[in-house]
Amino acid sequence: MKRLLMGVMAFCAIVLLFSCSDNDIADDVHNVTPPNPNLASAMISFSPDSGGVGTSLIIDGKNLGTDTSCVKVTVNGKNAPVIGVNNDVLYATVPARADTGYVKLYVTKNGKTEEFTSDRVFRYQFKRNVSTVAGQAGQSSRMDGSYSEARFQRPWFVTHDKEGVIYEIDEGRGTNKNGALRRLKEGLVENLIEDNAGVFQSPTVAAFNAAQDTMYMTHMYNSHNCTSRVGLILITRASGFVDSKALVRMDDVEPQLTGLAVNPVDGQIIFSNNADGYLYLYTPRDDNDISLSFKKLHRVRNQSGTEMRLVFSPDGKYLYELLKNRHCICRTAYDPVTHTLADDDEIFAGQWSQAGYQDGVGTAALFDQPSAGEFDEDGNLFVADKYNHCIRKITPQGEVSLWAGSPRQSGYKDGLPNEAKFNQPEGLTIMPDQSIIVADRENSVIRKVVVE
Repeated sequence: MKRLLMGVMAFCAIVLLFSCSDNDIADDVHNVTPPNPNLASAMISFSPDSGGVGTSLIIDGKNLGTDTSCVKVTVNGKNAPVIGVNNDVLYATVPARADTGYVKLYVTKNGKTEEFTSDRVFRYQFKRNVSTVAGQAGQSSRMDGSYSEARFQRPWFVTHDKEGVIYEIDEGRGTNKNGALRRLKEGLVENLIEDNAGVFQSPTVAAFNAAQDTMYMTHMYNSHNCTSRVGLILITRASGFVDSKALVRMDDVEPQLTGLAVNPVDGQIIFSNNADGYLYLYTPRDDNDISLSFKKLHRVRNQSGTEMRLVFSPDGKYLYELLKNRHCICRTAYDPVTHTLADDDEIFAGQWSQAGYQDGVGTAALFDQPSAGEFDEDGNLFVADKYNHCIRKITPQGEVSLWAGSPRQSGYKDGLPNEAKFNQPEGLTIMPDQSIIVADRENSVIRKVVVE
């Protein structure tokens, strides 16, 4: 404890030194020295041993110099900004969402970098919480207004733009159960499009183009309730997202489109059809013939009747297919040069047609209708696991774990992630601050999972 207090006092002294406006002192601050290349450097210890984002990390070492450009610190592989260094003591800040892992110190001398690893881990303390953003729990209807006054009708999809504005889709099932596109912005919920007779009879999912001036949306045709055979829709920001245009019409097969993804590298649009199990590429035509404006690419697992959601990996090289009624997640390699998918796919997580709940790696894990997914900034895939009533996290290595909710227990409860309850969460999106917005369908509300 004494050493920690001394370290904190030294840290404060460095802050005061750097903030001082005296010209003589300012000149001394810039007279920094690199580590002595003729002496050994070392990392002896660090403190404290746990903390959250912004925690001041104090590293005791040897021959570190006073030049911050010659040293680097990471916590569990994430860069921890160096605040100051005074030869034998270094001060850094714990980065957001570092998770538990080893502290590493990198010291550069004469162009060569030495790496030092701590003999124990830093235990990262997440600040997570589940709260209700908008809607009234258990009140399924459609009403605009403030977040607390608004009501949602079977909310089953959410996305957002780069400004953090949330767009939500109320599920529709034909002319008597109309769907709608709604916007959550600056504390207000606003209905943008609702059209029982047109292409909004049964909207499913949406995705922005790279410029975010256009939103694409898929539509699910049902012969018993729908009259429109339009499968893909375009909505522009210029219109205020209130005017829609049909891009694809499917006449030879029922357009039961449930998945949509825009490739982040080449901007190509791929959508899925529940009826035949195929993935399609949108191919606009000069003659605007929307009955021929698509190309068949690949049939997932060579099965028809597969309802899925789609998401591209951040590098655009893989298309992940969340096979909702098959209870697993597949991925297929994508070629951004030829705009084609590989002929085969692999199960990334879960087991084909095996519903249940189980954490694990790859096929050792179990899902019960994975219904939406999105990648965070670290390459983790977060999934709304509908009938497990929870949010799952999948690392790039395929390790599946619980992120929020009570597995196999439906309900409504805010609070700590492992105590919160959802009721058939069916949509999610990851905001710029890395919080997760969830469309909690049967609770008729929009929820928020705070990551930090």
